[in-house]
Amino acid sequence: MMLALESSEDRKKLEELLAQSVPESMKVYGSIFYINRGNPLNMEVLVDSWPDFKTVICKKRPEEMMDDTNIYINTYNVFTKDPENFRAMLWTTDVINWNQCLLIQGLQQCLNDVIMSIAESKGIEVESEPGVLFVRKIHAKVCEKSPKVNLEEEASAQTSSHLKARDDQPTFQYSAISAAEAEMVNAFWINGGNQNSLKIVRQCIQHLPNLCMRDPGGKPISWFVMDQTAEIRMGYTVPEYRDRGVLTSLFIPFIVSLHLQWDDFPYHFITRKQNVQIHSVAQTVGLRIAPCEYFKSICRPQGRETHIYHRRGFPKSTPTVSSRMCSHLPFTIFRYFIK
Repeated sequence: MMLALESSEDRKKLEELLAQSVPESMKVYGSIFYINRGNPLNMEVLVDSWPDFKTVICKKRPEEMMDDTNIYINTYNVFTKDPENFRAMLWTTDVINWNQCLLIQGLQQCLNDVIMSIAESKGIEVESEPGVLFVRKIHAKVCEKSPKVNLEEEASAQTSSHLKARDDQPTFQYSAISAAEAEMVNAFWINGGNQNSLKIVRQCIQHLPNLCMRDPGGKPISWFVMDQTAEIRMGYTVPEYRDRGVLTSLFIPFIVSLHLQWDDFPYHFITRKQNVQIHSVAQTVGLRIAPCEYFKSICRPQGRETHIYHRRGFPKSTPTVSSRMCSHLPFTIFRYFIK
């Protein structure tokens, strides 16, 4: 049986220990970062033993995971120091509810191999997909002793010529995404677009950092939302504004704002290997490709139906929404975030 860490002192100690294992621990490190700062999405952290732990799993609390078909809620973030210990935890405990449709994600390919092996033995259908992890320079390698930098100055220097070349653009406005815009974000999320995904989109918008760029008329043109692991995701830019530096212009104030909240914010970004244009944007704003590879494994019991996870197409136009706008850089965009 895995142990739930309920003590705030123990969880803080675990956060410090996981920080020593980034980037491989980034998914659980980001999760416990939020858990230790108000736990806005009602998560729990499980370890095989304490304080000498080997395996960590972060997930929603049991009362949240009642829908057997919702992989967005039935998500497990995993990290281990010992793959055989991880295998034993999955075999000998009920930490994973294999009767549900679920998603397991992490940054150690050896764990994906364990999951595939166990799922096959249980008759579970698995769809696995890799991804490229982008992290802050201080998280790219644990052994790297990077000097403290002023992110605002660094980002400005890296993108000044890029932005100056687009001075003829209309004046854009920044604001947080409102709960009323959750359906818009969900509709254009490449991994969403269904009622199950809408639930987690709403939760993230209401409680976690996000940012939206709007045209002079207030129409959303680009946005992204942070999830419960501190991953920057759910991003989208409307077609007519692509290849104009909009995403870079959105990224910079967002990550600067994160630094103003906490200097050690473990934000990260994951994308597909073939999405080279997004790779370029991530590197432009100072993120680094991590040496470990991201994996997600979508598990489904045979005969169990779930909503489609992978997008087959997008709506043809951006939904019309009403929202309050702010014309200045919003360093208070985290009005819903529990500190």
